[in-house]
Amino acid sequence: MITMNSDEDMRDKRVKTLIGIWDYLVESNEIDENRFKLSKPLVKEVVDHYLMDYKIIKLRYNISDKIHQHKIAGLLTSLIIRYRPIIPQIGKFNTEDEYYTNETFAIYHGLAICSEGYKNELQKLTEQNWYTKWFNDFRYLLHLRNHTPESLNFIYETLSLIIFPNSYNIDDPKENI
Repeated sequence: MITMNSDEDMRDKRVKTLIGIWDYLVESNEIDENRFKLSKPLVKEVVDHYLMDYKIIKLRYNISDKIHQHKIAGLLTSLIIRYRPIIPQIGKFNTEDEYYTNETFAIYHGLAICSEGYKNELQKLTEQNWYTKWFNDFRYLLHLRNHTPESLNFIYETLSLIIFPNSYNIDDPKENI
């Protein structure tokens, strides 16, 4: 569960996480920063929209001070896909991976949120024999199929229940709304 003191704290945390995932993907050669750039104005759009929706979700589901990480992951994944903050600096894509750069960014960002507090678990997750198929199917869904933030929440919720169970309080039903 995530609790925050203010909108500014949440804004800072979300921006830092987005930039941190960008840095990770560049450092791990998943994204070539000579071919793509992270747009700071679009990151701001993603986070501002998230903050508005965050308040709506809390009201809709009567959440007093906590929201589950999988809900944050699903909402932000949908917003990353909507605003597409990674901008190509190229005339053509060389690979399918380049074509799906924002989708890759969105998934890794969602996984980082779900794995918060699980040191090294994200790395272990990516080494599972089923991960590449799951990742490619998820990327395809985000790019070419219809989805909602709620359907993305459910994908991250399922993964969290299996891989990151402490991020989800399964012992208190009222906390799982």
